[in-house]
Amino acid sequence: QRLIVGKEKSEGYARASLPSNRWELFWDILKGRFGKLFVINLLVVLFFIPLAALLGYRYIVLMNMGAQYPFSQAFGVGYCAPPALNGYAESIVFQVNLITFLVLPIALMIAAIGVAGGAYVIRNMVWTEGIFVSNDFWRGIKQNIKQMLLIAVFYSLIFYMTTMSASFCDMMIAQGADHKWIYIVCQIISYVIIVFYSIMTMHMITMSVTYELKFTQLLRNSVFFTIGLIPQNVFFLGLCAIPIVIFFIGNFGWIVALLIMITFGFSLILLVWTDFCQWSYDKFVNDKVPGAQKNRGIYEKVKESDSGALKKYREQLAMASRSELNSRPIKPITDDDLKIAELPTSFNRADIEKLNASKQAIYEDHLKYVEEHKNDPEFQKTEEEVNFEKQQEERQKRIEKAKKELAKRNKR
Repeated sequence: QRLIVGKEKSEGYARASLPSNRWELFWDILKGRFGKLFVINLLVVLFFIPLAALLGYRYIVLMNMGAQYPFSQAFGVGYCAPPALNGYAESIVFQVNLITFLVLPIALMIAAIGVAGGAYVIRNMVWTEGIFVSNDFWRGIKQNIKQMLLIAVFYSLIFYMTTMSASFCDMMIAQGADHKWIYIVCQIISYVIIVFYSIMTMHMITMSVTYELKFTQLLRNSVFFTIGLIPQNVFFLGLCAIPIVIFFIGNFGWIVALLIMITFGFSLILLVWTDFCQWSYDKFVNDKVPGAQKNRGIYEKVKESDSGALKKYREQLAMASRSELNSRPIKPITDDDLKIAELPTSFNRADIEKLNASKQAIYEDHLKYVEEHKNDPEFQKTEEEVNFEKQQEERQKRIEKAKKELAKRNKR
């Protein structure tokens, strides 16, 4: 019983145990739903197999071409002495990137399918909604596939252009071209562009599964968030890049990084970034979006010492539980002349009419009693109840107004 129900605590125990900020929410999900994070990660990994195969093929091609060129072999045994080896390695990288990355859009579009499902499930987890991983994963793909494919295509184009620019500049610098500073500047600009657009892409992914936005709106809003939250973006992007950093540490770093990505790497990246983005949306966006809910997944703690908040909370519960039967007169059952006619074992139409007439007489007598006693003091609503009803009516009006605004936006 203690495992299922929990320990006996004060009435603030349940709320006090819930996460009250985004950091607590992150650790709560990581500890309590690690099994689901593992399943989500496996589903996402399936769609990243083509991209991993492309990167593996590029690595093999680079190794083979490097073995064919006379970088470390002895000259005279099938190799002609080249006039100079400056820029050979860089030219190989440039040629391989030029060919292999042409297939990158297809691989990224397939990976985007998995990201659409995984980001949607992670968003529901951050909102602390009940989830069924497989069903929600495919629902996320169905709802967000168009936006994700556009995001993947644009990212592949930006990545291809910046990578080719950086590889070309690297090759020209290695070959001793004049005005090296121009190529160095171009190379730095290429790296800055790909990092900047990578952050934009991360924001576009989370926005596409949170709001219904057109692709142009995703681009514009992601630019604002990328520029306006530079310190936060750099910090959380660094957290997401931990597996990549591990890949280059030591001889077995790539094995550790590979195991991390296969088990929970993608889920962890999506969880970190989604949790961070939900914080930014609560702070800058949700107040301006009609019907949007703030602080989804986190709860304000109520302390026992905060008697005012507890009193208000109890009053709201009492008013919400008050029904119409408690606030209207009900005639006591004291009349012997008002009885429901009983049907005999064998009855006809006249008996049924007599029964209906007795029911109608009781109903009319009740209405008469209500009309006579409706102004009695014990049946009058208190000031708190009147204010509570006004708040509920205003809330319902705001909800209806938000629904109309959303309907208009969907029509547009």
